[in-house]
Amino acid sequence: MSLVLVDSAFLEKWRHTLVPESLPKGPTRFLLGAALEHWDAHHQLMDWAAFLYWVDGAIEDEDLHEEYRQIFLDIQAAYPVTDSSRPIAWAAAEEWVQNYHVGMALDRARAALVAGDRGTAFSELLGVREVTGEVQEEPLELVPSATLGDILRHSNNFREAIPLGLELFDEALEGGIHPGDLAIVAGPTNLGKSMLLCYLAASAYKANRRVLYLTYELSRVQIGERILMALFEKPKQDLNPDTLADDLIAKRTQWGVTDRGSVVIEEGIRTVADLRRHLEEADVDLVLLDSADDITARQTYPNLYLSQGEVYSDILLDICHSMNLPVWTSVQLNREAVEKARISLKHIGDSFKKVQRATLCVGLSQAREEADFYLGPLVKLVVLKDSQHGAQGQWWRYLTSYGRGAKGWPAYNYYPERGDLE
Repeated sequence: MSLVLVDSAFLEKWRHTLVPESLPKGPTRFLLGAALEHWDAHHQLMDWAAFLYWVDGAIEDEDLHEEYRQIFLDIQAAYPVTDSSRPIAWAAAEEWVQNYHVGMALDRARAALVAGDRGTAFSELLGVREVTGEVQEEPLELVPSATLGDILRHSNNFREAIPLGLELFDEALEGGIHPGDLAIVAGPTNLGKSMLLCYLAASAYKANRRVLYLTYELSRVQIGERILMALFEKPKQDLNPDTLADDLIAKRTQWGVTDRGSVVIEEGIRTVADLRRHLEEADVDLVLLDSADDITARQTYPNLYLSQGEVYSDILLDICHSMNLPVWTSVQLNREAVEKARISLKHIGDSFKKVQRATLCVGLSQAREEADFYLGPLVKLVVLKDSQHGAQGQWWRYLTSYGRGAKGWPAYNYYPERGDLE
């Protein structure tokens, strides 16, 4: 508790892991809650005067009032933090944080077993992990110095953009997928969000890039089939399992793909911290998450909106910015977006906090007339947000090779406006 009152560096790193409800009801829990609320509101440590304000506003009983006031003084007197004791206090506090979060996960697993929910119990047990603190990076100062040119050197060292393989769309995005981008593909159910991600994986493969595809809903085999169909531009029924390996080798030569070009399909990883550790050991150019909505937040929130907001913030900061990697993921639009000729950010609904974190948001839409178009299903791709290339508001229509029966595959051919289909 002493560190919460006197050490701003401790709160900077561990604020997100501290939960007042972890303590028994009483003065100490109240003190922690007040200190955290004060920090969140003012980004300052709570001093004696501020604590009196919190006590005076919340505690009316005179006897309790004095007891709650005294806890602040007692903690500072009993556990003073000095330069010599600070490392010991940090070690003890960090150990307590780890033990608390592991204990809570075990309690949730035990409760799930009692309720007969073995799946949730196993997930909780498998998800037990070390809690990580938030490290503040050094500020970037624009002053004449030997390191000033590193800013431009960093941007000039960006790898080339990865082409999406979508006519006009690549041009609008100045080449396609850029390092550090967090992009969201938003669409209603069954309109082809996963198909588009598989198509992007195939395009990156043809461009000799390494792709990591994490699937949380469909099986790895299903995703693998779709990417192979996109590579060969034909339905699964027309692929020959006996010659598939030789056929792919021939295609790789045709595309100029070296040993670098690859697609690795794995089951979804549960946390952003685990994903980062996985990526630190891998060498990839593009990460596709289908979908990041299934990633677990670092702490418990009262609703999914806040929980997923944290997940997407962590992906942007810890993966995209810190590792300079592009991440594309899919999200669900609300029911109002179904059969809409055009969609907008108002159809994002509960996904809006994710869009705030993203650098790019691409929406999929399809009116009934477009779904029944005589040449095949038409899909609109709308740039709902673009903070890098100025493409927001632009849209294109594509004739897809999927959406009618089993003999389809991920493919998009630009189809200009012809007549009024809306």
